[in-house]
Amino acid sequence: MIIYGNDYSEDTINYLQQNGYGIEVTRYSAPYILDNLPNAHAATSEILKGFSAFSMHGAYYDLFYASRDPLICLVARKRILQSIQAATHHSINHVVFHSSYRKFFDGFSKLASDNFMKKATEFWLSFEEHIPNGMTIYLENVEENNPEILLNLIESIGSPKIRCCFDVGHAHCNSSVPLKNWIDVLDKHIGYVHIHDNMGKSDQHLPLGEGNILLVETINDILAISMTIPFVLECDITKSLEYLMKMGVLSL
Repeated sequence: MIIYGNDYSEDTINYLQQNGYGIEVTRYSAPYILDNLPNAHAATSEILKGFSAFSMHGAYYDLFYASRDPLICLVARKRILQSIQAATHHSINHVVFHSSYRKFFDGFSKLASDNFMKKATEFWLSFEEHIPNGMTIYLENVEENNPEILLNLIESIGSPKIRCCFDVGHAHCNSSVPLKNWIDVLDKHIGYVHIHDNMGKSDQHLPLGEGNILLVETINDILAISMTIPFVLECDITKSLEYLMKMGVLSL
């Protein structure tokens, strides 16, 4: 099982370095960082010196690239392009972006979700030329209530540069579809995983084992697709690793 953590704190960064885990750089998701890239690049380069495996979470604050408003789409395009430029600067080849799907679409007619699919597909197809060869973009489920939404988007885009980041916690709290079904549907498109726990009501990002997700079964189902899929622990790193070791999913 390949484990990554986040750069949320200096203690976490040090722990990941000392124990040989990977890191997902999240700082470039913040607008003020994207507007001051030289300073961010210098600090990030220092951090990455201690890692042999790393990835990045791109911009997501208030971004809705499937908007009907072209000005909103322009802002989203700029931030996503800045994220990709930052990743390229550090030779980071795995970059995560949110799918941009909105839960309120579920209460509208099918026209709303169809319009999202059309606009989102057009956006990524127009953006594909800006994704360097060797880089993979992973679209992450956030508010989707079923896996077919993300599956249809990825298949509609139809690019080998764009795959799925399966967020286990988001699927558990925003959908009544069993996680096994999510994994079966997304299957070969899953190339990257965010994992954290919750009680099924909200996105709590609890340490693994402190919610009610069937984590061992879920992890094993994902590993059955590929043993090379990174699992990013988006929660307390030490408590979660202790849980994985206790459950026999991870060994020293």
